[in-house]
Amino acid sequence: MIEVHLARAVISAIMLLDQSSAAEIDRDVASQGLENIASDLNMMNEEERQEFRMVLRRIAEDDPEYGPYLEELPRLLGWDNW
Repeated sequence: MIEVHLARAVISAIMLLDQSSAAEIDRDVASQGLENIASDLNMMNEEERQEFRMVLRRIAEDDPEYGPYLEELPRLLGWDNW
């Protein structure tokens, strides 16, 4: 399913920006990147958001390595109503 692959790509980009050191990626650039991703994802309507959550749950079930990180995703993206 393409949505799983797209969601994994988004998560990978978020993880890269969040986990890279200042020597690898400037912190201001990383913060701006996270803000841009969050802004784009915040354009989803409630139905799309629910679908995205279901895809993220599927990813976490299939790959336990993502589980703990996905729990932190709402905080990283500043989502109060996740």
